[in-house]
Amino acid sequence: MRPRRTINSTRVFRLPGGNEDTDLWAYDLPDTEGGNVICSVWVPEDDERKAIANGENIRLMVWGSTTPPISMGLTDEALGRKKEE
Repeated sequence: MRPRRTINSTRVFRLPGGNEDTDLWAYDLPDTEGGNVICSVWVPEDDERKAIANGENIRLMVWGSTTPPISMGLTDEALGRKKEE
């Protein structure tokens, strides 16, 4: 799976020494308590889509020794840049 830029992306996290394939496009949303949530959209490759359809599961890996609050779900956000108005 690759993180992708969407029409809602407002910033990008870049891996030192990385390239556009390692960019993590993101945007912020307020949470229910006035805090911040960072969102990113990931697109499965065709072989991954087939594996999911055949019953494979998705594993989330978080580096570190504590688990931050996270969420995974589906979205129909359009990929690419937002059109200039």
